[in-house]
Amino acid sequence: MGAHRFPAPGLTPGSVLGQGRYSLITEVGRDDRCAVRLWRGRDIMLDRDVALTLFIGAPEVRSAVARALRAARLATVGAARVLDVLETERIGTVGVAAVVAEWTPGGPLVDLLDDGPLPPGAAARVLVPLAEAVDVAHNAGLVLGCDHPERIRVGPDRQARLAFPGPGRTTSSRDDIRGLGAMLYLLLTGSWPLPDGPPGLPPAPLGPEGLPINPTTLRSAVPVELSTLAMRSIAGPGSDGGVHTGAAVRQVLEFHAISTADLISGAKPIDPQRAQRLRQIKFRIAMTVLGAATLMIIGYAGMQVISVFTDTGSAPFVIAGNAPASQAPPPPAMLAPVRVRSVTVYDPSGLGSPDHQRDVGKLLDGNPNTGWSTDSYYQQFPVYKKGLGVMLSFETAVSPASVTVVSPSSGTVLEIRTATSPNARLDQTTVVGAATLRSGSNQIPLRAGPPARYLLVWITGLGGADGHHQSKLSDLQIQQRAT
Repeated sequence: MGAHRFPAPGLTPGSVLGQGRYSLITEVGRDDRCAVRLWRGRDIMLDRDVALTLFIGAPEVRSAVARALRAARLATVGAARVLDVLETERIGTVGVAAVVAEWTPGGPLVDLLDDGPLPPGAAARVLVPLAEAVDVAHNAGLVLGCDHPERIRVGPDRQARLAFPGPGRTTSSRDDIRGLGAMLYLLLTGSWPLPDGPPGLPPAPLGPEGLPINPTTLRSAVPVELSTLAMRSIAGPGSDGGVHTGAAVRQVLEFHAISTADLISGAKPIDPQRAQRLRQIKFRIAMTVLGAATLMIIGYAGMQVISVFTDTGSAPFVIAGNAPASQAPPPPAMLAPVRVRSVTVYDPSGLGSPDHQRDVGKLLDGNPNTGWSTDSYYQQFPVYKKGLGVMLSFETAVSPASVTVVSPSSGTVLEIRTATSPNARLDQTTVVGAATLRSGSNQIPLRAGPPARYLLVWITGLGGADGHHQSKLSDLQIQQRAT
């Protein structure tokens, strides 16, 4: 399946622009939604190939030039570097503005479908750099414009890249997320799920509600997580359950790109040296995980021995529950309850709406028969999300000594973290305690630290079993050292 070539008045191979610096070689695609032609060209002065995004007509030109100038500072492997921006000039009978970018060798994204849809792991791996580019662009306040398949090329390393930068006048960050989801849907199913796709690409089959049928239904080999990611990305961040960030998309893609066995065996043939390197990477990942698990076990046992002789002051990791009286540590002296002002669901992944937000206030009602629960996840954290939690806020900064968690979900793994704001990034919070819950009441001692107005109860491991991972918290109580 190749790119489509469409003639335009005055735009022919050999035409020059940029005061004679750039020569048109061949048209490789078009984006009719914003009157854009995509050309491979030649920088005559520097004797190198370039990618030319040509904007035709007045409505698009001024916005395209302004956006391209801002995007020139973007540096990421998932998007071609902008080299030059040309104001409107006449070529034949048309006015043209151009974004000049470095040329991306390889082929169009759609060429990957010559032998049919890709194996899921291969599809995820192809799109990781593009998702990273969206994340970088949005963090810089930029729109990438990766919502059309003919703007994307795949290099010899089988990595997708925005080869023709220059978003249209109405393109938004929401369109970038939808574009990522649509690219994933395309590679998994061979069909395009958004309106106004390029001619020649079959449209996605629609269900009774007029929405594209999810990839897992069309191909049972597609993991539920990838299928859900594609559908929620297509829905866009403005809809209920939609994906919000490029980082969320990248997180799911990276996991499946690394862990899926068909990463090598199901992809198109790649050179033997690269295949060997990929096998070595997978082997190192497996050995690293095994080594880390071994070190954790040894380290934990060592800490128990060391703690007999010294107080390290670190956050204790406990198996919470009702220990025998002879083994129970003495309770902290003079503990006083802390009044919690508010509680909200904390989900930095951006994947869909916060889990059961309307129930989270029940954690503070003192009734162990009510509470808040996570959604049910098909696979354990961190496959779809790194974790999930609830953020507590206090009237003033407090120095909590312990947290009491009432929960029926044994096996749930928690971290207690202090935070400087209710929307702080996870890497801006500080771990002060941890526990694996048993069913019932669990008191988690906390390491002493600076007073904080916000406390995060962060779930890193869900209760339940395969295919139904879920945790419920019935009640939360915070205790501080009385003064």
